[in-house]
Amino acid sequence: MPTPKRAGFTLIELLVVIAIIAVLMALLLPAVQQAREAARRTQCRNHLKQLGIALHNYHDVYLRFPHGRGGTGHPDGGTVNAAANNVNRASGFIGLLPYLDQGPLYNTMSGPLTIGGTTYPAFGPRTDNTAYTPFMTQIPALQCPSSLPRTQAVLGGQTNYGFCWGDNSRNITGSESVSARVSVRGDQRGMFGFQNCRKIAMVTDGTSNTIAMAEIATSDDPNMILGGVARSRGTQMYDSPITCLAEGDRATGLLSTTGSNAGWRGNGWANGVVTYTGFNTILPPNSPTCMQSSNDHSNGVVSATSFHEGGIHALMADGAVRFISENIDCGDLSRTDVKTGPSPYGVWGALGSIAGGETVGEF
Repeated sequence: MPTPKRAGFTLIELLVVIAIIAVLMALLLPAVQQAREAARRTQCRNHLKQLGIALHNYHDVYLRFPHGRGGTGHPDGGTVNAAANNVNRASGFIGLLPYLDQGPLYNTMSGPLTIGGTTYPAFGPRTDNTAYTPFMTQIPALQCPSSLPRTQAVLGGQTNYGFCWGDNSRNITGSESVSARVSVRGDQRGMFGFQNCRKIAMVTDGTSNTIAMAEIATSDDPNMILGGVARSRGTQMYDSPITCLAEGDRATGLLSTTGSNAGWRGNGWANGVVTYTGFNTILPPNSPTCMQSSNDHSNGVVSATSFHEGGIHALMADGAVRFISENIDCGDLSRTDVKTGPSPYGVWGALGSIAGGETVGEF
């Protein structure tokens, strides 16, 4: 009597099924990744929208926007007691905390606070003092899920959004001295600056044609950021921005020349120095950032960056959020720093100035 055949798969049939599954996964995985990135981009966009609402609520109360950098500090520079004041390094995010559902954190910072036996004054010490725990707080509304979190050399709670300091590269960060503060104010052309609190009436270029904030990518490795981050590049970095553009590879994020890197970008939302929480509209989005010296408060070209393909999200002064292409017109990048009149840096530069008198077309 013949033995009945047992139902089942042959080895060849099993291999064919596995191959078909592999092909289907290969086809499906990119679509899943694209869907996830689309969700992350939407969340990034919503965070900027929330920041726009916070800025306008702040303006409704104080009749002006917060500064990009300001706070408490010693009168004329010099050696600073790290626990005595914040050395005029406080960012505009501190004032926005109550409008970002962070009222308890703001209240904690608004009075003296004793931590580990040290009593810090209202609004804290120097903003890179990691012993002051409020500055280390991670605020969800300031983080874009597309960006990489900082886990090394963390100087504060991360931010992936920065303030626009305009289209100028000199005198963008300021000094702690009285004389420098006065001279720097007149050179700032953007919505935010050093001890500059703009009013809507000052934005004569139109709030729909002026950028208030945009994305700044973060990573433990600055070379992971598109364009890369370089420092100690000398004055040619702002005398000729095109020199800075040649420093990095926008496709890989790697610097083309050797030198020291800096993980300052987004490394501390409380730090108002432009290298941490700001950008200027000179080089197009996702370009290198090049600082004049190794000091974190030096001048230079500080670019807006993201991990989104093709550009960045930007918050306009009227509260709208726009996606700005990295191929936006940037005019003449061989031009030196500008102080008055229309921006030489094309549409991108015009969007950064609040009163340049430019006519901004489509972007």
